[in-house]
Amino acid sequence: MKKKGQAVFAGIMIFVMLVIVIVQFIPTIKDEIIRARGQSYLDCDNTTIPTGTKMTCIVTDTQLFYFVGMAFAGAAAFLTGKWVKARSET
Repeated sequence: MKKKGQAVFAGIMIFVMLVIVIVQFIPTIKDEIIRARGQSYLDCDNTTIPTGTKMTCIVTDTQLFYFVGMAFAGAAAFLTGKWVKARSET
């Protein structure tokens, strides 16, 4: 029982560490999105840009949400995998 508890506790610690790393990436990604949307690159504030560029602006806007969502899903899957593996060894 002690090894199973250690595996779950280690999984929780790794999950917390991954959450901290994900949160630390948010400002950097946000800065890059702002720079990509700027006048020198996509110029998303301009109303006369083509439809393809408007769609690129929309995809660029959702990049942070998708990154954080997938990273949290991966961290949660890792934690759940550790928990399921520890329970299945009983």
